Amino acid sequence: MEQSVWLAAALEGVHALNRAPGMEVVRDVCGLQAQFSRNPPLALRLRASDYDPARWSDGLVKVWAQRGTIHVVRADELGLFLSAAGQGGAFRDGWWGMTAAQQEAWAPFLEEQIAQGNDTRDGLKRACRAHGMDEALLRCAFHGWGGLIKELAWRGRIVCSPGTEKRYSIPGRIEWLDRDDARRALIRRYFFTFGPATPRDCAAFFGWPWREMKPLFDEILPELRWADLGGVRYWHGRPLEARAEIPPCVLLPGFDSLVMAYRDRTRLIDPVHARKLVNAAGIVFPAVLLRGRVRARWKLEGGKISVVPFERLLKKDAVVIRRASRQSLGVADVAVEENG
Repeated sequence: MEQSVWLAAALEGVHALNRAPGMEVVRDVCGLQAQFSRNPPLALRLRASDYDPARWSDGLVKVWAQRGTIHVVRADELGLFLSAAGQGGAFRDGWWGMTAAQQEAWAPFLEEQIAQGNDTRDGLKRACRAHGMDEALLRCAFHGWGGLIKELAWRGRIVCSPGTEKRYSIPGRIEWLDRDDARRALIRRYFFTFGPATPRDCAAFFGWPWREMKPLFDEILPELRWADLGGVRYWHGRPLEARAEIPPCVLLPGFDSLVMAYRDRTRLIDPVHARKLVNAAGIVFPAVLLRGRVRARWKLEGGKISVVPFERLLKKDAVVIRRASRQSLGVADVAVEENG
């Protein structure tokens, strides 16, 4: 297998080459990481054939999913991701600085408030304070990394709004699955979308321990195809023949699933530039895939796209980036630094 064959298959799998309805995109890429709320709508703006800025979030919810990070997923697949995470059950002592009894005592109050329409983070904090929650416990319940809100979401008792506001709602009926059945379904989806990839790539993408992932992968192995690249065996769910031609330039959104899908990102970016794409804090910046490699970062701000290359660009490359940016996002103002 050649590098170009893998890249074309991967770009096709995440709909970077072939736009599709937004709900299909969200399903195929196993949700959109939403650590920064601007990234999911931007990803759909780049890849969804039916993108509407006013309605992009219809049918979607936000919840903690793979790698313990917050993702926008389809509401009708909420049970799949929660079941795969395996984080339900009784509340546990010590989490977020709260006892299990404290979590059990305050959880129904939060659910009742949300059901009655008090659905914002600030509104819930005010209600808890008025209901007698002291400031120390309030900081635990509304911890910046999740707190009681996360515990309730992991149990399917509340969901977060997929938009930019910190709002919550009570989900409808959730179809719960056996944890391993849910993981098998997601493993199949992973290799169909992101393959060719290694089993270790898959385990890292979902954040599952290898000892839990390997037996499930071994069960699915007969359903998959394989190919060698650089002496390493990679597995995939779709045939690799007749792959589409790779465009000279492709814009990738921040925390893009294509970047997150592989442990070894040297297939996308030269190691010397790795920290310019993913910084020490783990922030994955929007990237420019130029001639099959990530060679620049970009951002959209105030109706203007700014591109910062990792090294000096050829003038013809700057022209290609401007053209691709305008075609992908319909933004006329594109500034490309050419010196790197």
